Amino acid sequence: MRGVLCVILFLFPFSLKGEANHGEIDHPFQFSVTPIAGHEKVEFEILIRNTGDYPLSFEFPTSQYVEISVADSSGNEVYRYSKGRFFLQALQTIKIDPHQTFRKVEKWNYQVNGQRVPEGQYTVTATLLPRKLNDYPIKNKQGLANKKKFNIPEEK
Repeated sequence: MRGVLCVILFLFPFSLKGEANHGEIDHPFQFSVTPIAGHEKVEFEILIRNTGDYPLSFEFPTSQYVEISVADSSGNEVYRYSKGRFFLQALQTIKIDPHQTFRKVEKWNYQVNGQRVPEGQYTVTATLLPRKLNDYPIKNKQGLANKKKFNIPEEK
């Protein structure tokens, strides 16, 4: 009995550390969105940087890796990336080596229902949509969303 208790006490801290390394407590990556606004469109640069010393494997339930929404200065949503789009309904994986960065750029032409939105300040919110990190479900969603303000210029 004493030997079993020692084994349990010995293994317990390692299981907590394992959970932490697989997205339970600390995410070993940084997720960000950077809006680059031009006169005709804005480009949203999506970056996932592996800050750890081991490879990361993000598993997504569809071909949609990220959701992007844009709100005007009143907080009203004027754009949603997924609206009107269809995504492959199959598991997708992004693998990122240690200290490397995955980059994806999405574009929006400032149009909503055929009309250009007015100039002014807007907020983009990008949310990463993985269901697993290194084969472990992601329970701690902190760090999976990033917000930035940007200005849409006046129409030329």
